[in-house]
Amino acid sequence: MKPLSLSKEIKEGKLNDLEIIQCLDIHHNQVLVSAISQIVSKKLCNEEIISKLSCISTFRDPNVNKLFGIDTIGHYSIAALLVIGNPESINKYEELMADLDDWDKEIVERIAEGMG
Repeated sequence: MKPLSLSKEIKEGKLNDLEIIQCLDIHHNQVLVSAISQIVSKKLCNEEIISKLSCISTFRDPNVNKLFGIDTIGHYSIAALLVIGNPESINKYEELMADLDDWDKEIVERIAEGMG
């Protein structure tokens, strides 16, 4: 399936939870945003999700992973860890935030506010 069609199916709620989680392995920004948005809205959380969001958090190159303006899929994934609100996801959020500079922290915090 083409990435944009898949992104649409995710947004429309046509995928089950396992399929949404599997979409976190597809390196296409629209698919990732759609999957992360569904995970956040459903408050899905387990070790696999935390691990995949943590991996995606490294995708912060604005030339490759740009979403909107200065926001990247990496920023979006870190914000998702906070908004999910599970103790383990919050621990991973705090760990990842500790490694960011103030600029990136502000971006993540702004995105998290918009998600919440």
